[in-house]
Amino acid sequence: MQTQTLLRFSRRLLVPALLGLGSCNFLDVGPPPTQVVDTTVYSADGSATAGVLGIYIGLTSRGRAVPGIANDAGLSTLLGVAADELLFATTTYDEYRLNQINPAGNGPNSVWSQAYTNIYQCNTAVAGLTAATGLTASLRTQLLGEAKFLRAFNYFYLTNLFGDVPLVLTTDYTVSSTLARTPKADVYAQVITDLLDAQKALGTAYPVSNERTRVNQAAATALLARVYLYQQNWAAAETQATTVLGQTTLYTLPALNQVFLANSQEAIWQVRNAGTISTNTAEGGYFVPASLTVAPTATYQLTNTLYNAFGTPDNRRSTWTNSYAVAGTTYRYPFKYQQRIATASAGAATEYSLVLRLAEQYLIRAEARIRQGKLTDGIADLNVVRARAGAAALATTGSAADALLAVENERRLELFTEYGHRWFDLIRTGRAAAVLGPYKGTTWDANDNVWPIPATQLLANPALTQNPGY
Repeated sequence: MQTQTLLRFSRRLLVPALLGLGSCNFLDVGPPPTQVVDTTVYSADGSATAGVLGIYIGLTSRGRAVPGIANDAGLSTLLGVAADELLFATTTYDEYRLNQINPAGNGPNSVWSQAYTNIYQCNTAVAGLTAATGLTASLRTQLLGEAKFLRAFNYFYLTNLFGDVPLVLTTDYTVSSTLARTPKADVYAQVITDLLDAQKALGTAYPVSNERTRVNQAAATALLARVYLYQQNWAAAETQATTVLGQTTLYTLPALNQVFLANSQEAIWQVRNAGTISTNTAEGGYFVPASLTVAPTATYQLTNTLYNAFGTPDNRRSTWTNSYAVAGTTYRYPFKYQQRIATASAGAATEYSLVLRLAEQYLIRAEARIRQGKLTDGIADLNVVRARAGAAALATTGSAADALLAVENERRLELFTEYGHRWFDLIRTGRAAAVLGPYKGTTWDANDNVWPIPATQLLANPALTQNPGY
């Protein structure tokens, strides 16, 4: 009951802000230049908690055709098409399939605006919590950790999508409205600082018992392991992943058909649909066909290259994909999320969108170990994930290059259509040209490694510059 009350209060705090921010670009986000951030929200335990809950709601509130980092399955769908995972039934997303993204298009601007709106909310919380007095000390520390984690989460995806992006750590509009792009290395440095702070501030328990929809220490550690992997800090990536994998009382690898359920034992962090549309998850709403008797006209289909990449045996193909046939044509689709709708009569959602999960930590540690010359240990981690899938164990007699290709393949089969893993993996390892060039039948342009800076942002802030090639 207390949680429901706080959620209602956090919505009241957030809705006026969203009404003012939802249609604006990043440079419009924030109070007027002379307005001081209202710290009264963070002057009492209840309202401070509601304020941070509002950040989660702002991150996950869903609207049709408004892709963001964690809402509307934006990264899972658009980056799935941009890579070699998904085909869309119409030409709507050909700009992603052909890697010719329009700077004036809805996708880049929606992701950018949603992320910076959420970052503004995080900055407000950090400022308010830092300045406020009268809060229970342990709660203040925890809420600061959550706000810094969420800020790091947004910046991680922003810099991997767009490259250099403005690093906004203030609520002062006069500063943020004229910021130039910050070098990616500096953005990453802030991400690591925020995650280390969050790691220290957060406890092992989740803030709400029996729910994994708010972050804890393991979530900060898991994202930190990924960041270190992307930064090629192999030893640190191994250390952080090992810390998560050692928490066996909290996290296990359940059966394949239980991975994406609400509060799965594999979940390190999940997000719950906070919108008004009657779906369990945005992924289920998009991927599960509305009808199995008509050819798809607006659905995402698995590519043959992905479907055929599964070996035999491999229960991920039979459990996490599905198909139907119309007029002699077979259509295959992702089936990790198996519920398309959740009506009022059906009760609470049974699936939550899974953002951070245990299998990824095995895959992070496997790659980190192999790149440090620990081939046997790395293959052992891959085989843990493969064993859950019923796939044959990999031998340890190959070369390091072979082992790294095995990592790439295992990440492809395990993490497909989840938050753009495949796209980011091919970009960060320099494998996009070799893999996506032949698949798409075009010469890969290195400028395609990043999205364009949205045209509306360039118009609003002359200090911003466009990425090459756009």
